[in-house]
Amino acid sequence: MKLIDDILSSIDEGPADDIRVGLKYTAVQIGSRIGLAYTFPEFGSPPKNVGNLIGTNTLPLAKSWNLIEASIGVASINALLTPRDYKVMNVFDRILAIARDYDKIGIVGRFPFIDSLDKDAFVFERRPIHGTLPDTAAEALLPKCDLVVISGSAFVNKTLQRLLEISKGYTLVIGPTTPLTPILFEYGADVLAGVQVHNKKALEIVSQGGGTPDLKSVVEFICMEADKP
Repeated sequence: MKLIDDILSSIDEGPADDIRVGLKYTAVQIGSRIGLAYTFPEFGSPPKNVGNLIGTNTLPLAKSWNLIEASIGVASINALLTPRDYKVMNVFDRILAIARDYDKIGIVGRFPFIDSLDKDAFVFERRPIHGTLPDTAAEALLPKCDLVVISGSAFVNKTLQRLLEISKGYTLVIGPTTPLTPILFEYGADVLAGVQVHNKKALEIVSQGGGTPDLKSVVEFICMEADKP
C-alpha cells in the first residue's frame, strides 16, 4: 500500500461533511470540495461505523479491504487533492487519436471508447464479459503493450500500484476516480485524466444512482501530464 501511504502523507486531514455511496460512484464532501470514487457494491459491505462517519477523518478508509470503505476513503482523498498544471480535455478523444501510433494496446476496464478503436486491444476486466480477458491475464500481457490505459478504479481495489509496475508502455490512468497527484507519475503513469467537481448537485446525482454520463454537467474533465525528460 505504499502508493496509498505516499498520497495520504501528501495531503492534510479534514473531516467529512457529507458522504454519499451510490450505485456507480461514492462522493465525499470535505469543506467546499467534493471528491468521487468508483463504487464496488458487490465486493464490500456497509462500513463498520455506518451512520457515524460524517464529522470524522475518512481518509484512512482508502486502505481498507472493505471496498465500500475504500471508495469513501478514495473519494475523500480526491476531495482534498488540488490538481496543478492541468488541461481541460476529453481524454477519450486523445486516446483514439494516438492509438494508431502504437502496436499493442492494453486497457484495464471496459470503457465506451473501446468500440471506436480502429485496432484490436487487450481489454482486462475483473468481471469478464464478451470480448474481454480476466484481469489476471494482465500480469502476462500488459508488459507487452506499448500503450496502456488503466481505470482509476484500480486505486480503490489496491491493484493500481502493481498495474503501474508491470506497465512498460505509455501509460494513462483515467476516470473520475483517478487521484490527480503527480505522485502517480513517480510510480510510472504518463498521463492522469480525472475530474474536478464544481457543483454540489454531484452529491444528489451520486446518491440517486447516477454514473459518468449523469455527472457531465457538474464536473470538469481534466488531464495532467508528466514532465518530459
